[in-house]
Amino acid sequence: MLILQLVTFLLVLSLIKSLIPVRSRPFSFLLSFLFAIVFVVQLSSVIITGDIADYRFYENFNLGDVLSVADFFGKEGLLIVLALITSTFLIHYLGRFLGKITPRKSIYFVSLMVGIIILCISGGIINNAYTTVRLKFAGNASFDEALASLEIPRGQYTSKEEIKASKGKNIIVLSLESMEKGYLGEKLKHLTPNLSKLAKEQTFYRMNQSPAGGWTSASMYTAITGVPAFFGAHGNEVFQKSYEHKLTSLSDVLKSAGYDLQYFIGKKEFSGIDDMLKTLGFTVKSEKDFDTKYPNVNWGIQDLDLFTEFKKELLLKKDSEQPFALFLSTISTHFPNGVPDKRMDSLLPPQKSRLELMASATDLLIGDLITFLDKEGMLSNTVFYIYPDHLLMGNKSRVLEDFDERSLYLLTNATPNSLSYPSNEAIFQIDIPKIILEGAGIVHNAKFLTDFIPDKDKNVYLAKNDKNLLRLNDAALKVLNCKEGIYISLNTEAQVFEIRNEEDVLVFSSEMPDKGSCQRILFDENYRPVSNFPIDAQQLTNKPKAFAYLDIFSTNGLLHGSLKERYGLGITKNGVDKIVFEKEDLALLDHIKLEEDKQNSIIVKSSSWHAKKSSSFSIKSEEKKVSRGLTLICFNAKSGYEFRTFDTYGSPEDAQAFVDLLKRILEDQVKYIILAHDSAAKSLTPFSEVLFKLGFKKLSQLQSREAYIGYNLGGVEMELVDHADLKIAVDFPVNITNETLYFSEPKPGFKNNVDRYIAHAGGMIDGVKYTNTKEALDYNYAQGFRLFELDIIETVEGEYVAAHDWNHWAAETKFEGTTPVSLATFRKYRIRDKYTTLDMKAINTWFAEHSDAILVTDKVNTPKKFGAKFIDKTRLKMELFSLPAIEEAVANGVEPLLSENLLSNTDGDIISYLKANNVSQIAMSRRSIANRKALLKRFRDNHIKVYVYQVNFDQGKDEQFVFDNELGWVYGMYADQWIPAFVPSR
Repeated sequence: MLILQLVTFLLVLSLIKSLIPVRSRPFSFLLSFLFAIVFVVQLSSVIITGDIADYRFYENFNLGDVLSVADFFGKEGLLIVLALITSTFLIHYLGRFLGKITPRKSIYFVSLMVGIIILCISGGIINNAYTTVRLKFAGNASFDEALASLEIPRGQYTSKEEIKASKGKNIIVLSLESMEKGYLGEKLKHLTPNLSKLAKEQTFYRMNQSPAGGWTSASMYTAITGVPAFFGAHGNEVFQKSYEHKLTSLSDVLKSAGYDLQYFIGKKEFSGIDDMLKTLGFTVKSEKDFDTKYPNVNWGIQDLDLFTEFKKELLLKKDSEQPFALFLSTISTHFPNGVPDKRMDSLLPPQKSRLELMASATDLLIGDLITFLDKEGMLSNTVFYIYPDHLLMGNKSRVLEDFDERSLYLLTNATPNSLSYPSNEAIFQIDIPKIILEGAGIVHNAKFLTDFIPDKDKNVYLAKNDKNLLRLNDAALKVLNCKEGIYISLNTEAQVFEIRNEEDVLVFSSEMPDKGSCQRILFDENYRPVSNFPIDAQQLTNKPKAFAYLDIFSTNGLLHGSLKERYGLGITKNGVDKIVFEKEDLALLDHIKLEEDKQNSIIVKSSSWHAKKSSSFSIKSEEKKVSRGLTLICFNAKSGYEFRTFDTYGSPEDAQAFVDLLKRILEDQVKYIILAHDSAAKSLTPFSEVLFKLGFKKLSQLQSREAYIGYNLGGVEMELVDHADLKIAVDFPVNITNETLYFSEPKPGFKNNVDRYIAHAGGMIDGVKYTNTKEALDYNYAQGFRLFELDIIETVEGEYVAAHDWNHWAAETKFEGTTPVSLATFRKYRIRDKYTTLDMKAINTWFAEHSDAILVTDKVNTPKKFGAKFIDKTRLKMELFSLPAIEEAVANGVEPLLSENLLSNTDGDIISYLKANNVSQIAMSRRSIANRKALLKRFRDNHIKVYVYQVNFDQGKDEQFVFDNELGWVYGMYADQWIPAFVPSR
């Protein structure tokens, strides 16, 4: 079938090409190339998924995503490129050949029609393309209309606002990449001893893959909403502009019951997954969110490291009174050959293929997690769910030969009597949300799509209603703004005016102001209403500090609307009962907007997680970005202002400190600004009554993941709240009398020794970081560094070389082959065609020539082996990532730097452990300084040196900042460059 379709398609394209009269040879080849691209799209689908391109393929194809993991599909990519070149010549010369041997046009058209008929059969290229187009242009419907088309009575569907739920057990959900039921079969059960054991001891369901549930993001969406992932927009773009989802989902019920929702996944930006999960109510955690540095891989982070972070979070949640629901998606078993992790090679026996080894590795991690839960005593109050996200794609993986069945499954420790599904009957992907809630014992009133399907084979219903399901998903996404136009109408009976957007969705409504007064609505830069208040006619000339504002009033039987920018320039319109400010009007308003007076203004931006952008404040043109929680800015007569961010989401201690400080500044009558970023309410909730009494009514009622700004400037006390984001502009306060500095914590003094500074990856050269090259060592030695960090990785022979990782090395050297490479190949290439790479021989030569230089390693975790190869172990420090490696280093005369992630892995008191094992140095993220000052003080008191990395990761937090503000708290830093402040005592 596949070969017939591809051959027929190639012939049809060649026939069409032969019918187009082209005299120019270059243009003829260009036309052949364009036809070849169309052909290779189909061939790519066959190579990657094993099927003709269908809705799944078209929905997921995104060039940006493909390029981000191009190395992973190296062989497939090379094959596709060769196919493009070959098919270009085939179509060109085959078209010419067909044109010569068939002089009669009728034969052309008959052949062409036969070819098209073959392509139109079920599962054919044209048939699949038509089915996809038919879905994509299914048309729009309101949410209620979409429910009705699915024969779901609106009165029986529980909306988000109507959900009532009480908490049950804690929940853990593991979604396993492509790890279908075949891995648990007779031929492959040696790969999955832990899963096979759980399948026998716990509740086990055979599960059918639902339509539009056969890829990772679709599987996630289905498992959370209970609805297949049919969407009108491209799959990677669907959630990018959304802030609310109207479908009643698993996450809505869990939030209603008070659960903490988190999702752990590598490369969360891939395929729009981060946007989707955030819109559905999850806090998403990926490699960028972890303090610990992990090896960089195509898919963001290895499963071994992701499970490590997952267990850390479980330990934090262990004694929490708030129930949790933690989700994790693996990646190790991704088709076609799995994601390699060499660390697993030493832990597991070799297998027939890399994919099978990684399946065994995934099983090992699951077994370890279950053992961990049991050891920590968490299983008694935690229910876990394990299932594959979808069937293994493609047909090239060797493991397919040994599959005895192609299906999914769901495995849980929930007792069978807690579930309404008989274990001897197959379930469907859309059943997952209901099963999770039942197994956890959560009592609720929500209903899901599965509750309204009468058919036993639910996939038949889903396939028949694909267009209606698409309309339902599209209608469920809410993006409330007026960027495409502001439509104002007057309801004369109710004396209410309404503002709608171009899709006729209600954005804002209010009672008509009394005669002689006006209703003023303030808009942000996305034309979302952020606040409104009545004003009288005498106040019309007042100009609020807002991106834009709209004044609405009625006089002489007409409805008037005046839309202006912050300086009062704008457009005024009137009508009997309707006014429209069209998109062109908004563009004109933006055009006439004047430059803000930056020298005497404060711009404050607060973004909730819905907005998916940073929060910041800018004072006199100096912008400062802020992190999660509440940032308090206090104005004083000494330095002008000072600020501090309190993590009022994740730290109860920070929430207490924030409230205590708020009381002080109110007593001292200090001018202040408060802004929220991301999510700020969780740890603040216990202080609601105190905040209310202090006068912060909206802050006391702040919901999770809402934007907030509060201030007392210009004689006005103001609180603003929004679901997405807020922006205000206010004047810098004058006549400030307060001289107290509230955030000034004296930094410990320190002696400026040269060993406080480690040249990160050899140090920066010519503005380029991470080179790990001889020139970087030479340059930064001359600057003053004496400690030099090198990232150490291994070639295919196991030889040590200096490079951040193989992907980075390949990009910097323009190497296009498979990595890792041999030592001989490594030596042939230069970084950016100018910098000399370092193998072990070159490293030893350089350090022999610089006898006062010290090597600090990263990435490598084998101190005995590496120490034996380095020229002088007395001048070697190694950052190590496991306790056995620490002990191995000490036993072999290598000085270890304990990686920060090991601080929580030691038994008993950390200081006692460090002293007992002769460890006197630690590598830690500089982001940990603010929350670990008590521990840092203990380290200082016990002469344990802490070096911080992630310098320059945050805006403004460079080497100079660390020197001025954080050295003393910590001993030293990994620095990209030498700065004048480094005047060491030698």
